[in-house]
Amino acid sequence: MHDFLSIFFICLIVVTTVPNIIYSIGYTEEYRKDYSLKYLWAMMALFVISMSGVVLSDNSISFMIFWELMSVSSFFLVIFEHKKSDTIKSGIMYFIMTHISGLLVMIMFILIAKFTGTYDFNALTGGAGKITGQQQLAILIMALAGFGSKAGLVPLHAWLPRAHPAATSNVSAMMSGIMLKIAIYGFIRVSFIFAQDVSVYFGAFVMVIGTITAIYAVINSLAQNDIKKLLAYSSAENMGMIFAVLGLALILRSLGLQALSALALAAALFHILNHGIFKSLLFMSAGSVLFATSTKNMNELGGLYKKMKFASICAFIGTAAIAAVPPLNGFAGEILIYTSFIMALSQVNIPWIAMMILFCGIIIALTGGGVIWASVKSFGMTYLGEPRSKKAEEVHEIPVTMKAGMAILGAFAVLFGVFSPFIINLIYGWTSGNPAASAVGYEITIVSGVLLLIAFVVYFAVKKLIKGQPDAVGRTWACGFNDFKPYMEYSPDGFVQPGMRIFGNAAGYKKEVKIDGSIHTRAKVRDVIEANVYRRVIWTVDYLASKIIKIHYGKIQIYVSYIFITLIISLILVLKFV
Repeated sequence: MHDFLSIFFICLIVVTTVPNIIYSIGYTEEYRKDYSLKYLWAMMALFVISMSGVVLSDNSISFMIFWELMSVSSFFLVIFEHKKSDTIKSGIMYFIMTHISGLLVMIMFILIAKFTGTYDFNALTGGAGKITGQQQLAILIMALAGFGSKAGLVPLHAWLPRAHPAATSNVSAMMSGIMLKIAIYGFIRVSFIFAQDVSVYFGAFVMVIGTITAIYAVINSLAQNDIKKLLAYSSAENMGMIFAVLGLALILRSLGLQALSALALAAALFHILNHGIFKSLLFMSAGSVLFATSTKNMNELGGLYKKMKFASICAFIGTAAIAAVPPLNGFAGEILIYTSFIMALSQVNIPWIAMMILFCGIIIALTGGGVIWASVKSFGMTYLGEPRSKKAEEVHEIPVTMKAGMAILGAFAVLFGVFSPFIINLIYGWTSGNPAASAVGYEITIVSGVLLLIAFVVYFAVKKLIKGQPDAVGRTWACGFNDFKPYMEYSPDGFVQPGMRIFGNAAGYKKEVKIDGSIHTRAKVRDVIEANVYRRVIWTVDYLASKIIKIHYGKIQIYVSYIFITLIISLILVLKFV
């Protein structure tokens, strides 16, 4: 396809991939001694090509081929550090989940072909009127399950906080910044372009699932001390927010409120672009910390701003953007999402739908507050304060290419915020079907420009006034403690302790206290859904496998009969259902 939607996602791929490649030139050097860089670069190239192929595909066959290439190449990238046993375990889980996703998407395309008689996307565009409401609902459920699994929607999210910490940071940036969005592309293509007259109930279901994902993921992100795991849950939170506003757009579309539906869809697309930029920047920042200190555990970090000023500034821009601080791109995107929910409330007259929109809107707003908390934790515990270990004291210099890659994304985060009205109106022109239509004014650009100009003037004026004067350095007052120690400052666990006391059960948070002359505390976190659902499913499969294995008698005649029986059953199913 070569429509606006495909071109938009190609732009997303280019905008995030180019800085990533520059960053990777320096970042990958630390792996040269133990792993093959040719293999890494080859898989990265295949990964980018396959994602581009997915969004440019004009039929379901080529879509599935590129989708599978994307899944396989990303799997090999996740297990790049294959000498680590935890990496292999995480890779296997990702491999299983990504192929469950692929299976569901393939079933969806089979249903589309069965009901419409075509694999061609151009023929499918706006052609869902040929099928019944129940047939369309079956297709949409498969689309939500298949694409939602790849995007990290609850309860199919568990691979995300495992795969991201296992993969190298440049790969994590590509997976979170681009690959998750490719899944959303597929969902938008099917539910907004192929489908017509989508049920309001399906839209409400998508909105609720997105909202649950957002709040569940942000609570779990607060509980993490591994930077990359925190960012992984944060990615799931943003995917939930995007699906929530997509569900809102489907609701408004089904109620005939086309202008508001177009605004909500534009908000989702703009946030997709923004998240691709600032989340790639944050994963690169986490990679620079790992490169410089050899750890991503925030309990061992702190005080990095003094030794990594440029990288810290880039990380601060990414942190401020994800926390929706104006005038950065995250602020513009989230304001548009909140505006969509507020305007929807004023137009929807059906009480139960209005209440659901209100409830989901409030939860999404609270999620935004949780994101600010998690962002302050990740930046403050990593870059501010005093070093909490030798690793944080003995920092290695990061290469220039890593700084350049982060600087480019940092600049995008600023520019896409300051000039957000131009991008939003361009997107809204497509979603509304009227290229001349405008969704927002240009006040933010004017105000941001004036504020930035004032900031630059003040900065250079102050710098000129204090030129030649000696710097006065004094110790921070610490409430009467003259000998300040790193263990006296907030720890990552202590910083979020109030929240964990209230919401800790949702994150599987458990605090252990040990007393042996002195008091030792340790916090444990586990994904509640993974522990209570995934592990039980694994146990059930293992139990069934132990029973099925008893039919293996080691006789070729019996195995041939199994094949024959399977073929007969397959033929019956094909003749009956295909």
